[in-house]
Amino acid sequence: MRPQDRFDSGSADDDDDVQRAPRPKREAKKPLEGRAIVLGPDEGNATVVELFPNQSAVRLDGQADAVLCGYRMATLASRGPGRERSPVCVGDRVKVEAGVVVHRCERRNSLVRTAPNARNPILHVIVANIELLVVVAAARDPEFSPGIVDRFMGAARAQSIPVALCVNKADLLAPGAARPWNSYASTGVTVLECSARIGDGVQALEALVRGKTVAFCGNSGVGKTSLLRRLLRDDTAGRVGAVNARSGMGRHTTTGAVLIPGPAGSTWIDTPGIMNFTAP
Repeated sequence: MRPQDRFDSGSADDDDDVQRAPRPKREAKKPLEGRAIVLGPDEGNATVVELFPNQSAVRLDGQADAVLCGYRMATLASRGPGRERSPVCVGDRVKVEAGVVVHRCERRNSLVRTAPNARNPILHVIVANIELLVVVAAARDPEFSPGIVDRFMGAARAQSIPVALCVNKADLLAPGAARPWNSYASTGVTVLECSARIGDGVQALEALVRGKTVAFCGNSGVGKTSLLRRLLRDDTAGRVGAVNARSGMGRHTTTGAVLIPGPAGSTWIDTPGIMNFTAP
């Protein structure tokens, strides 16, 4: 006997006369409200130094080496409008218990863009809690691009983050060549010309960032990692690559932001090259 036959009260012909109750419509799922528990700025015991799938490397207070930690999503996850791609970002102060990040602390500031290729609006928080943003551009190879410089500066100013402009590869400039970046100095932005390859201008850059928590951002191929190697006097820091000869664009060699301890208590953050920066 079929299961429905057990509930038939009449013949098959009678079924046509029976009015079946309409099936109730399934309610649309409501987005989960934010569940993140954010601590005060002084309640953390570690700083996020790098992100990996489902894990982050953190440096516990008073320890030199970073350790890998998982996440307690029940106290970190935020859902709904404006949710972030990752529960934490590089530079975040966090609370770690038994090798697990259980809480994030309130951010003093953050550099945020809309995550590319996201089906729903998702925020990519690049770095947090910085004292200075150094926007790195190239004088040539790739050509200086004011558009992305302006977008970085606008996002930083919206968070009250001081900004400086470092134009790398100044050694590639021909004598008397135009310097379109000089216009930024008239707006109060510190502008430096450097060459990571030969070391020109690096001493002035070091004086600017020494003892501070600084993020270095810019297009791919402009030489952020090469400048950091000069500043750290370490040829092994980060990955560097040449500009694509066919497109003239930089190649992505730094795949994620990474926090690097520097001299005199400096904290310098190398970020991946960003071709399109769109503030939320």
